[in-house]
Amino acid sequence: MKRKYLSIIMACGLVLGLAGGSSATVAAADKSEDKETVDAKDVSNAESEQVILEFINGSSEEQYVAWLDEIIANFEEANPNVKVEVQRVSIDSFNQTVMTRFAAGDVPDLFTFSENDIDDMVPSGYVMDLSESKNVANYAEGMLDSLSLDGKVYALPISNDFMCVTYNKTVFEDAGITEVPDTWSGFLEVCQKLQDAGVVPIASGFSEQWVVNGTSQTTYCAEVLGNGGPALSEMVDRTYKFSEVEQWREFFAKLQGIYPFMNNDPFGTDQNTCYSMLANGEAAMILNGTWTITNSIAMNPDGDFGIFALPVSEDPEENKMPMCPPAGGFAVSAETTHKEEALSFLEYLTSPESASLYAEKGAGIPIVQGVDTSSLTGGFKDAADIMNSGDVQIISSKSFPSANEDSFINNISTFFLDDCEDIDGALESLDEEFDNLAK
Repeated sequence: MKRKYLSIIMACGLVLGLAGGSSATVAAADKSEDKETVDAKDVSNAESEQVILEFINGSSEEQYVAWLDEIIANFEEANPNVKVEVQRVSIDSFNQTVMTRFAAGDVPDLFTFSENDIDDMVPSGYVMDLSESKNVANYAEGMLDSLSLDGKVYALPISNDFMCVTYNKTVFEDAGITEVPDTWSGFLEVCQKLQDAGVVPIASGFSEQWVVNGTSQTTYCAEVLGNGGPALSEMVDRTYKFSEVEQWREFFAKLQGIYPFMNNDPFGTDQNTCYSMLANGEAAMILNGTWTITNSIAMNPDGDFGIFALPVSEDPEENKMPMCPPAGGFAVSAETTHKEEALSFLEYLTSPESASLYAEKGAGIPIVQGVDTSSLTGGFKDAADIMNSGDVQIISSKSFPSANEDSFINNISTFFLDDCEDIDGALESLDEEFDNLAK
C-alpha cells in the first residue's frame, strides 16, 4: 500500500499574466526576414508634447518583466512622444492601492484589473468599456465572460493557466510513443508502455496538499466540468449530491485508473522532486497546471516539454482542453486624459505578436488567438496551437470555496491512501461533509 503520513502543507503558487486591449492598430520594424513584425501604431506627432502613460502593475516575475520591458521599448520606439511608466505594486496591497488612487481622483492611465473588482470598479465608472476593441475577436467564445458585466468587456487578458498533462517529449520518444493519447484507453496504454520501459508514468508530490488538489482539478475539470457535469457551486449549495452525479463517479474511477502509474510513496514526495523527475527523465508526466512547464524548464533548460488535455472520453472529439476564463486582465481608466495613446498601447500589449513574445520569454501560456508559433517550442507552442485551433472547452470556476476545498482535499487524500478502492465510500463521505458545511 502506498501510504505515508500526510504533511499538511498548504502551498499554492500561481503566476498569472494579465493584459488588456483597445481599438487601435500598431506598427514597428521587421526583426527578421522570416518572422512577422510586431506592429505598434505610431500615434505620435513630431510637434506634440511628451505624453506619459502611468501603468500600475502587480507582477514582478522575471520572465514577465522581461516581456513587458521589451513591449514597452518597442512601443516607445514607434511612438517617441509617448513614454510608458510602470508602477510596480506588491500583489499583497495591489487592490487597496488601486482603489485608493481612484477614490482620491489620482487615476492611472492603465492598470491590472481583477474579476473580483468588477462589482466595485465598474459601477463607480472607473473602468473604460473595451467592447468595441477589435482585439475582442482574438479570444475564444466565453473567454472574456469573467471580465465582463452586462455584456460589456472591461479588460483583456494575454495568458491563463490550463489544468492539463505536462509531459517530457524525449521520454515519450525513447519509449516509442510518437503521438500523445487522445482517448482514455489510449492514455492508460501509454502509461503502461512507459512503466514497462522503466519510467514513472505520472509523478505525484502529494506531501503538499495543493498537489493533491491540482491532480484532482486536472481530472475533474475534464471529466466533470468539461463533460456536462454540474458547476462546483451547485455541489456546494447541494443542488446536486456527489453520489448522484455520474461524472463525479467517473472522476473517482479515473483516479483509480491512474493510481497504479504514480511514483511509489507519493505522500512522501514533494512537488519539487516531481519537477526534477520530469525534467531529468525519471518520470514522463505530471497532472497539474501549466506552471509545471516553467518549473521543469528551470531545472532543465534544454528539456523538451509539452502539454495535452487529459483525454477522459473514448471520443477524441470530446477531449478538448478545459479552461476557466482568466481571473484578470489589463484595463484602461475611464478618466484617462490620454485615451488614444492608452488604447493604442493596450492593443499592442494584447496583439498576437505580443502574445507570441510572451511565450518566447517563458512568461506564461498565451490565450490570444492568431499567435505565430514558428518561433515557439515545447509546451508554449502546444498551448498556442490549442488556442489557435479553438480546441478549448470553457468551464466554470475550477475551485471550491476554502472550507469545501479543505474537505475535498482531505477526502481525496484518504481515497489515495486507501489505494483508491472504495468509490462509493468516497462519494458518500463527500456528501456528508458538504451537507454539514451547507448547514
